[in-house]
Amino acid sequence: MRIERKSNSNAMVLQILPLLLIPPFLVSTPAQVHPPLPPNQPRNTCYRTNYAPPRIGATAMPSPGILLLAGLFAIPASPQGAAIVRPTPQQSAWQDLEYGMFCHFGPNTFHNLEWGDGAADPKTFYPTDFDANQWVAAAKAAGMKYLVVTAKHHDGFCLFQTKYTDYSVKSSPWRDGKGDVVKEVAEACHKQGLKFGFYLSPWDRHDPSYADSKKYDEHFMAQLTELLTNYGEVTEVWFDGAGGAGHVYNWDAYYSLVRKLQPHALIAICGPDIRWVGNEDGLAPATLDNLADRGEKKVWYPAECDVPIRSGWFWHTDNESSIKSLDHMLDIYHRSVGHGANLLLNVAPDRRGLIPDADIARLKELRAVIEANQAHNLVLNRPIRATNTVRSDASHSAAKAVDGDSRTWWAAEPGRTRARLEVDLGGMVTFNQAITAEMIECGQAVRSYTIEAWDGTKWREICRGTTIGHKKIDLFDDVTASKVRLSITSAGAATPAGPATPAGPELTIREFGVYYRPTK
Repeated sequence: MRIERKSNSNAMVLQILPLLLIPPFLVSTPAQVHPPLPPNQPRNTCYRTNYAPPRIGATAMPSPGILLLAGLFAIPASPQGAAIVRPTPQQSAWQDLEYGMFCHFGPNTFHNLEWGDGAADPKTFYPTDFDANQWVAAAKAAGMKYLVVTAKHHDGFCLFQTKYTDYSVKSSPWRDGKGDVVKEVAEACHKQGLKFGFYLSPWDRHDPSYADSKKYDEHFMAQLTELLTNYGEVTEVWFDGAGGAGHVYNWDAYYSLVRKLQPHALIAICGPDIRWVGNEDGLAPATLDNLADRGEKKVWYPAECDVPIRSGWFWHTDNESSIKSLDHMLDIYHRSVGHGANLLLNVAPDRRGLIPDADIARLKELRAVIEANQAHNLVLNRPIRATNTVRSDASHSAAKAVDGDSRTWWAAEPGRTRARLEVDLGGMVTFNQAITAEMIECGQAVRSYTIEAWDGTKWREICRGTTIGHKKIDLFDDVTASKVRLSITSAGAATPAGPATPAGPELTIREFGVYYRPTK
C-alpha cells in the first residue's frame, strides 16, 4: 500500500493506496474507454482502473474482451498458448533509465517545513540564485537519466505560471512574478538530454474549492492541462494519494487527460504504469516481479523506489549532517537498481535555488564507486556455451549474453524452464560481483537461478537468487575461478494477458557479467 508522508496534524488524513486492480484492456491515445469504478470504491485511494500503459501503434479498444493489438515487439507465446506479459516500449525505455533525481522545492524550503498548510506568504518564495541548468548538470554528473520536479506540493503553491490561482510564483518577488520553475527545469532537461517529469499533488491545502470534489477536479485538471501542454515532452507524471478527509479524486479523468495530452507519458505511483515499491527507504525486495494482478490477468507494472538523500524531502537549514553516507547510498543502489527497480533519489534545492555542494559531492562519490565497481566485465566476449538456444543461427546465441550489447540477447528454446550458460575465463580470475539481466521485452521468465565457479576441481555455488528481470546485481566474497556459469533452475511464462500470438523465445538473458569491485 502507499501511505503518504507522515504528519501529526489532525487535519491530515493519510490516504492509503490499495493494490486493487481489475483486468486491463489495451487502450491507446488519444481515444479512451473509461469504465465506472466498482460500487463503494473511493477514488481517492488511487484505484487502478482499466488504463493500460501507452503502446506505440495501437488504436483505441471498445471493450475489455477483444484482441490485443501488437505493439513495437511481437508478443511471444508460451507452449501452452498463453501470451507472455511484456512492457510497452515506453515502460522498457523507462526501466533502462534506472536512476533519476527527485526535486522537492517550494515555500516549504523557506520555512523549514515538510508539509505546508497553504498559508505561507508567496513573497517568502525568493530563491536568490535559481539555476535549473545547475540542477540538471548535477543530475547528469551523478549518472542520472531523468528528473522529476515538484510542480505543486500539498500546500497548493504552484511553481509554474498558472491561470487558475494566484498562490504561485506569479505572486512572488522572484523574477518579478514572471518566473516559472517548471519551465526552466523542463527546458534544462530537454537541452541537456535528461527525461523530464513532474509531481503534481492532488491535495491542495490552499485552494478553497478543495472542499467541493467536483469543483476541485475541474481546477486540478485545468492545472494538469497547463503542465501537459506548456512544457514539452513529459516522460513521467507522478501522483500520490494524500488528501483531506472526505475528498474524492476523479482518477479516471486524470488518467484520461494524461493519455490525451501526453500519449507516451507514464503515470507513476498513484497511476497505472509505474508502481510504488512500498517504502520510502529506496529499497526493493530481492524477489521483484514486474507483473501485477488486475483481476484475473497480469499486467506489466514496474517499480520505482523513492528516497531522500537527507532526512527530509525539502531542504532544511539544519540537516546537512543527515546526508546519507556513501556506504548507505551504495546499499540503496544495490537494493533498488540492483534488484530491478528504478531509483528516484530526492535531492532538494536550497534557498538559493541550487543543489547544495555537499549533496553534489556525495552524488559524485556514489557514481565514481559504481563505475569503478562495474568498470571491467571479466566475461566480456569470452567463450561461452549454452545448454540450448532458440534457433540454430547466431541471432540469439549464447555469445549474445556476453557481448556487451543491450540490444542483443541469448534465448532458450520455447518451453524451457531450465538452462545453463557457462563461460571460460581463460585462466584463474578473481571476482566478487555478478550482473545479470533478462530481455524484458520478451517478458520476465526467471524464477530462480544460481551462479557457480569452477575452482579447478569442482563447481562451487557462490550465490543464488529468485527473480532477475531488468537487472540483478549479486555481491559476494572474492572468488577465484577459471570458469563461471549461470544456471536457470526455474523459469516460466507469465500469466496470460490475452490471446496467443506466434511463438517466440521465453527464457532470455541480455546481459551476464562478472566483475571485481574494489570498493565493497
